[in-house]
Amino acid sequence: MRKRRTLLSLGAVALLPAAVVSGTNPQDPGDAARFILVGDTGTGDERARSVAAQVRRTVEEASVSHVFLLGDNVYERGEARFIGSRFLDVYRGVLSLGVRIHAALGNHDVERCGESGLRPVPRDETAYALARDCEVDAHLATPEFGYRDGSRYYSIEIPGSGSSEAPLAEVFVLDTNTLGEDDTKIEDGTDEPQLRWVAEALRVSRARWKVVAMHGTMYAPTRCQWLGLFCRDDDEVLRSELEPIFMEHGVDAVFQGHQHFYALLRPQRGVRYFVTGAGGKKPDSARNDARAVRREDRGAFNHFVYVLATEDRFAYCAIDAAGEVRDRGSFGRGDPADGTFDGEPCSPR
Repeated sequence: MRKRRTLLSLGAVALLPAAVVSGTNPQDPGDAARFILVGDTGTGDERARSVAAQVRRTVEEASVSHVFLLGDNVYERGEARFIGSRFLDVYRGVLSLGVRIHAALGNHDVERCGESGLRPVPRDETAYALARDCEVDAHLATPEFGYRDGSRYYSIEIPGSGSSEAPLAEVFVLDTNTLGEDDTKIEDGTDEPQLRWVAEALRVSRARWKVVAMHGTMYAPTRCQWLGLFCRDDDEVLRSELEPIFMEHGVDAVFQGHQHFYALLRPQRGVRYFVTGAGGKKPDSARNDARAVRREDRGAFNHFVYVLATEDRFAYCAIDAAGEVRDRGSFGRGDPADGTFDGEPCSPR
């Protein structure tokens, strides 16, 4: 087994205390889990830095405890030499506040990787054939990426700021590159150990809200490039593997990257699906889709999503690179449609 390479760490930092978010909305009490999700950040350019600056601002305003990266954290091919310039330098201000970052692997992070052929598929970097061109081991070994125990998939419990023993939210971070998606790295079969893990982890979770963070898109509006010659939308094979598990074990929300726009799908079999894949890449326009909440801007803006989860409500807002709130809402368990959310930092600015 190849030894993992560890990049320079920023060092240990203290976690921000959980504070009450300002605002008068009753959906915004002190006892809440506060976290951010952002995808496709790894360009290192001005777009990525502008989004990261707004993430930092929101972390300060709302005492956010965790930030989840939804993959494609280092463009274009996951080269280890760019982890510093395209991730650490961009998110240094966020990390300096003590927020915990946790990443999912995207297809570009393992662009040059093939599968190792090991069965059952390992949970660590040896799922891939490590070589000079495949440096996923450096990703998993970089502490600031927050891969738990060097695993490609894992979960993070987020407690409320009150005294409740059970977590308010648990975020299940997946590696869709080895599942049955269109661009899967597994040539024969699928990543059965990962599917068994997520089913069992969801089953035993004590969290009020169960959230999935991943790169591949089970539900997404279509986006096309190159005069419509190349289009990308749902991954039906990925959906066939994961949707039955999500439905059986009560997943509330799924945050997906990969598509470089923002979209909110109407509840699909009781589950909310978000697309938030414009944390750095030039945003694309989503085509109109009857399953998605219609947007005049087609979701074509760089952004991230802030979440505030309380015992009764799951509230969210999409904030763009200029700090403007572009979408916001909230729902309770079993709600067929979303209500309003007017708490800070999601009030119109």
